[in-house]
Amino acid sequence: MEHRHRAWLAAVAFTVMAGAAVVPATDAFAWGTVNRTEALRKIASPLLEERRQGYGRLADVGIMEDVPALLSALTDDEDIIRGVAEQSIWGIWMRANNSTADPMFQTALDLTHQMKLDEAEDKFDELLVLMPDFAEGWHRRGEVKVMGDRWREAERDFAKALELNPYHFGALEGLGHCSMRTGRNSEAVQYFERALELNPNLGGVFEVLKRAREAAEKERT
Repeated sequence: MEHRHRAWLAAVAFTVMAGAAVVPATDAFAWGTVNRTEALRKIASPLLEERRQGYGRLADVGIMEDVPALLSALTDDEDIIRGVAEQSIWGIWMRANNSTADPMFQTALDLTHQMKLDEAEDKFDELLVLMPDFAEGWHRRGEVKVMGDRWREAERDFAKALELNPYHFGALEGLGHCSMRTGRNSEAVQYFERALELNPNLGGVFEVLKRAREAAEKERT
């Protein structure tokens, strides 16, 4: 079970790190001129490429109010739209929009990826003193605590992230893993189901949800 939880955390980190630029370099000049209003117009276009550009651009110029539109794109018929929309959601969530907090957050992420967990947590602590309403800071600090096998403490951080950002399917997934790890499989089922309602493309969650349901059923019998 521990191996599976660690595999989940590694998969989340890889997914977010991979969510970089989605536009070819040849589009760079035109891409940078697209503002939020134009991006929102593009996502309503009947043309696939226009929609791709609109959804992708929101990673840089979108705001939290745009997340519901991006979430609705996670059920789009086109794979590329679903992928770009998810990357843009993470792009919005990972921006503190603060000249001090953003580099601090990036440093904390870099330390996490280097497995310098104590230093990463200290940096996240510093960040959250500065910006206590930054949901992604709580979410990422929760991941650091999972890496240190501090599941109860991680659960509190994931819960705070979800309180600040009710759309945060990553925090819901984290809460599900924490619940399973601490023997509360019925709660885990609820968290995983809610995560999939928001983002049905969380492939790894389907298998862990199945295991949580099986474990919860055994607890009832």
